Amino acid sequence: MFYAIKWHYDQGKKGKENVAEKREVLRAAGTVAAVFLLSLSALGLVAFALLRVLGNDLSFP
Repeated sequence: MFYAIKWHYDQGKKGKENVAEKREVLRAAGTVAAVFLLSLSALGLVAFALLRVLGNDLSFP
């Protein structure tokens, strides 16, 4: 009986640690995604500006 209670108690502790770890992983993934999107939009703006300076026609038909 002692081991059954101890096992359930330990499982409860493990669950709380996993929640904090999942939160950290999600925060890191969100940060990476935000940095990627910002860098992608900056690259697009730089490419657009460079093409405009070089005289390419960027108008839609």
